[in-house]
Amino acid sequence: MDIKMENSWRTSELKDQHTETDIQVWLDYELFSWNWWILVVFLIVPWIIWLIVYDRKILLELLLFGTLVIIATTYLDSVGIDLGFWMYPVELIPITPRAMAFDFSMVAVAFMLVYQYFRTWKAFSLGILGMAILFAFIGEPLAHALKLVYYINWNYFYSFLYYIVLGFIAKFITEKARGIEDAA
Repeated sequence: MDIKMENSWRTSELKDQHTETDIQVWLDYELFSWNWWILVVFLIVPWIIWLIVYDRKILLELLLFGTLVIIATTYLDSVGIDLGFWMYPVELIPITPRAMAFDFSMVAVAFMLVYQYFRTWKAFSLGILGMAILFAFIGEPLAHALKLVYYINWNYFYSFLYYIVLGFIAKFITEKARGIEDAA
């Protein structure tokens, strides 16, 4: 077996051991803790709100926009964890993205609501700016105070910029897709 394959095998074994430990810690300390229940609320409540208020006329647009946000946020969250920028001490479910309640629900639904209610680029820019301020400078410090996230090599201003850039990119892609659909 060559060195590259041997290193890959060792890495895989270490990841398996880490996963087993992570599941055991989750069962022993995280499941049904007060932090865990907050994550359950963070996962469910935004979608209930969204189901009540979403605009059925632009459902596919909203879902595309939300999916783009979920994919980007989940991927970048994983990268941030791997690079040691932050950590999530409590998981909703082990062996899933650690920030599932945030990435799949809180962030995605907030972005979709901004997209729905602020349709022009000017209005959207103001809406995304407001959401970025709210999330980066109020929501994230609150999540830190609730011991749901710990920042190691990250600060709230980076998150603020990320929310704005992600919003603009997702809106651009969604509007291009809508334009293609309208032209067909």
